[in-house]
Amino acid sequence: MIFIHNPQAAVLRQLLAGPEFLTLPGVYDALSAKIAARVGFKCLVMGGYSIAASRLGQPDVGYLTMTEMTQSLKSICDAVDLPVMADGDTGYGNALSVRRTVLEYEKAGAAAILFEDQVWPKRCGHMQGKEVIPTEDHAAKIRAAVDSRSNPDTVIIARTDSRAVYDLEEAIKRGRAYFAAGADALFIEAPQDEVELKAISQAFPGKILLANMVEGGKTPLTTSAQLQELGFRIVFWPCTALYTVFKALEDVFSELKYTGTTAGAANKMHSFQEFNSLVGLPEYTALENKYCKKD
Repeated sequence: MIFIHNPQAAVLRQLLAGPEFLTLPGVYDALSAKIAARVGFKCLVMGGYSIAASRLGQPDVGYLTMTEMTQSLKSICDAVDLPVMADGDTGYGNALSVRRTVLEYEKAGAAAILFEDQVWPKRCGHMQGKEVIPTEDHAAKIRAAVDSRSNPDTVIIARTDSRAVYDLEEAIKRGRAYFAAGADALFIEAPQDEVELKAISQAFPGKILLANMVEGGKTPLTTSAQLQELGFRIVFWPCTALYTVFKALEDVFSELKYTGTTAGAANKMHSFQEFNSLVGLPEYTALENKYCKKD
């Protein structure tokens, strides 16, 4: 097996070994990743919901291929010097398909990869109509992911959507099976309230647990401090950027359409100079002067 060197995987392991609770914004391209890094986040998450919307303009219902997700992941990882947790969906097939997904995601730069137990084509965890595969089938996928990772620091996250399909008891049962299969962390999708969040934490003392906050979703919005007190280590906010961009562009485009100028919306935008700084124009100019300057 070829070792794929990714120092960000080791950075993520160090973060998880420390006391700090990880609040992760969802990013979907290089630009959103750069903005999150500029704000000061220490780790990012790439989710299929936002990739489907930004890349295809389609809902998160299994339209994306592994190749498209890998391409998006690489552009994000290339843009920032931060660990990126990546949505591996169902692994795009059986346990053997999971092996290839792990390889391609590691090559693209993922520090962690998440695999869910939905039937393909999957859908967003807060949508209706989900189905899940048998527990033992997903446990096999998790074992395949753990066995096939090139870098032992790569974090494998097991996700179960069985809370919506069956009940919380089944989700906890599956979580135990996925930890037994070698998962480093567990994500039980769409608990209904704080009581269920607490039950999840109590079922897995000392384990790395993730929560997912989707504005308007099935889980009530809970702060990082509250989740940490409940016993969680990580929270994803996967759709925040997408919903914000939707609202902001709609407002500014409306201003432009109905007034013929963006002057009235100037306070909603950064300047030409600020944007050029974000995308690294000063560094590019310095390199251009170093290597390309004509006498």
